[in-house]
Amino acid sequence: MPTPTAPVVDTAILGGGPAGCSAASWLAQLGHTVALIERAPALCASLEALDFTQNWLLGDPGQPLSALARRYAAHVASEPAVRLFLGQTAQAIDWQDDRWHLQCGSEQIQARSLLIATGLRARRPANFFPAETHGRVMDALSLTARRDQLPPASRILLLGGGDNAVENALHLRRLGHAVTIWSRSDWRSQTHFTQALQADASIAQRPATPLPRSVQASAEGVCVDSAAFGIEHFDQLAVLLGYEPEPSAWRLAADGLRRAGLPSQRFDEDAPHGMFLAGDASQRQHPCVQTALGDGVDAAKRIERFLQAGPQDPGTRVLRNDRQVVHIAGLRFGAKLGVLDFERDGPQPVQIDAQVNLGPQAIVSRDADIGHVLDYRRIRQAIIDECTTEHTDLLEALIGKLCTRLMKLPGVVGVRVKLAKLEIFPDCEVAISAEVGQW
Repeated sequence: MPTPTAPVVDTAILGGGPAGCSAASWLAQLGHTVALIERAPALCASLEALDFTQNWLLGDPGQPLSALARRYAAHVASEPAVRLFLGQTAQAIDWQDDRWHLQCGSEQIQARSLLIATGLRARRPANFFPAETHGRVMDALSLTARRDQLPPASRILLLGGGDNAVENALHLRRLGHAVTIWSRSDWRSQTHFTQALQADASIAQRPATPLPRSVQASAEGVCVDSAAFGIEHFDQLAVLLGYEPEPSAWRLAADGLRRAGLPSQRFDEDAPHGMFLAGDASQRQHPCVQTALGDGVDAAKRIERFLQAGPQDPGTRVLRNDRQVVHIAGLRFGAKLGVLDFERDGPQPVQIDAQVNLGPQAIVSRDADIGHVLDYRRIRQAIIDECTTEHTDLLEALIGKLCTRLMKLPGVVGVRVKLAKLEIFPDCEVAISAEVGQW
């Protein structure tokens, strides 16, 4: 793929949102050259629809994010050391000769480091998004863009129990809609949101209730089928079950590493060969424009240190002694798992074995001081919650969710999980295992 004439930059950044723009600006001012690649026709395009005022960003009270986005974009565009590739994506990424090689449209780019800042995407479980939605089934992004233009007095069902779901329930009710909010768990929103919701008797509230089994949309409305309430009809449905990192760029880079014979890495881990993550994609902080801007700065400084030090041997592995590993063995319960019809009607028996690496630890006695350890009850509960709160079709997908969930626990640097489905065949056990992080 690469050619000797391809331009060489210090950093190629995939994603032109707040994190990518922040990192590009800092890198340019630190004296580095940057190629900033954004699939939308403008930088920070995901913020353009957010034209309501906000007070979260320090120093910009009452400003809509759309206006701030235009300021961020203009700032980055004014940096002569930043070359913009707008309306484009990387079709292929390779690692050769201590450089990243990107095919971007008809152009080829060589970069000494690579930053993935592609942000988040709304979760869209397949059973809630039929092939034909007729515009009546929305995810978090489309609801934000459309919520003030919905037909008056609509019957709206919101699936979710976090900040986004509860805030939207309150907002839509103020606009005169008939709102039902439905959460698979208790309300997880900020205290003031939860209190306002519970004080509003006009909003139908269904906390800690299994979510619907299926959704059908037509030009007339949305038909929702659940074990708890049977078949119901709504005008609009919004699925607000959170976000997940947008994985396409990371997968391209991981494929490039494998072609080069290099070890794979955890999604939110900086590689010794100069692959970094920033912003909401890294899931290091609460997703917000403010935190994304700060994480972009942090990424720029990490990249600067890497560029100064030069590439390290990617085959080198740090051997760590005195590590502590928590083992959960033989955990059995019913998981919402499987693609067959009967598997969607009820939980399926599974057995899970997990090892959680806490890294180097001082092996000393601190009896009865639970504040200095990772409580194994949290590990057990995290596994059960991830397997029972929503349905997952494939073993491979569920084990990925488990690894991601356990890696977020405090102090965890590595996870090994084995997931066995116990009743697939009468004469054998079927299992899949995965390992991420440091071991």
